[in-house]
Amino acid sequence: MRRLAIIGAGPMACVFAQRARELGIETHCFAWARGAQARDAVDVFHDVSVTEHHRIARICRDLGIDGVVATTELTIHPAAAVAHALGLNGHDVEVARVLTDKHRNREAVRDVEGLCQPRYRLVKADEPADMGNWGLSYPAIVKPTSEGGKRGVTVVTDDASLADALAYARQEKKASSDIIVEEFVPEGQEYSVESLSYHGEHRIIQVTGKWSSGAPHCVELGHHQPARLSAAQRSRIEDVLARALSAVGVSNGCCHTEVKLCGDDLYLIEFNARPGGDHISHPLTELSTGYPYVTGMIQIALDDFELPDASSFEANAAGICFVTEQTKELRDVFDRCQDEPWCYERHEVPGGLRSLEHNHVYDTNYFIYFSREGRPAFLDDVERHAWWREAAGA
Repeated sequence: MRRLAIIGAGPMACVFAQRARELGIETHCFAWARGAQARDAVDVFHDVSVTEHHRIARICRDLGIDGVVATTELTIHPAAAVAHALGLNGHDVEVARVLTDKHRNREAVRDVEGLCQPRYRLVKADEPADMGNWGLSYPAIVKPTSEGGKRGVTVVTDDASLADALAYARQEKKASSDIIVEEFVPEGQEYSVESLSYHGEHRIIQVTGKWSSGAPHCVELGHHQPARLSAAQRSRIEDVLARALSAVGVSNGCCHTEVKLCGDDLYLIEFNARPGGDHISHPLTELSTGYPYVTGMIQIALDDFELPDASSFEANAAGICFVTEQTKELRDVFDRCQDEPWCYERHEVPGGLRSLEHNHVYDTNYFIYFSREGRPAFLDDVERHAWWREAAGA
């Protein structure tokens, strides 16, 4: 029996464990036991910090592990280091060490034709705020260089809000992380792109349309697949991002890349070389395409993979809507969605509607829709609301 090492024990680790079991693969999870959601989902749990990759590698070598997968930003480098130590397939270790650095990635794709970037500036921890000295203009967006889930992110419009945003980002960021300040691109529609890479070749699996809260924190309020793009727009995104993935050094595994389409200009928001959160990688991408995306991630780790033919994918409607204070117009749909044929999952948390400052899917009311018959009709009703036009960049 083949054995898979899963680095991290959060929700995505549970998804990997379930899929591996279906494939007849034994799973070994490495993380601290405290708060480990995947502890009972895997075959064997190892109470080891994800940062102790040398120790994890020794255990994996003794076990005869055949592949290693990362589950979050924090586990990208440890997973690559363990795979490298065992001679298994994975990212280059030095690339993996910096793949979560948003400033480094912007620098890496500066010469990628067709990919636009706003002006930006790396800000050190003790550096005073000075937009004029940085050569930047308002509005701008402030964020830690190595955080996900929109943590520490704020759009600013003046010097006073800049000072507050820098303090907020410094509060949320990792100790080793700096801050990046970018001129904000206010117009246009945001998308995320799910991809698989194998020995440096890339395949775009799905493009997702986003609902965003916009300023100040740009929280994601919904994800919809497939994105409503023309064939030319979709082809352009696929072409540009394949070259961008090579430029940042993504070589083996999945990537969740965020972009913004502003007229004819395609802007990079950020790369995340791990499965897309908010249920984007699973189940949405698998529902909308009919392709077992998570299986592909595992097969790449095992070095037993063939890039899929995207022309054979299905074009089903799938999405997730977060029911929050920002999207309170969805409450009626949420209350009755379980009676609808398109309802795939409904998740309710106690305490009523909340206003989100960063993404945390499991503490938020949401419902997932899935239909082989086209987009559910409620989406047409939603699109008549003013909040939707702002959230969708319409």
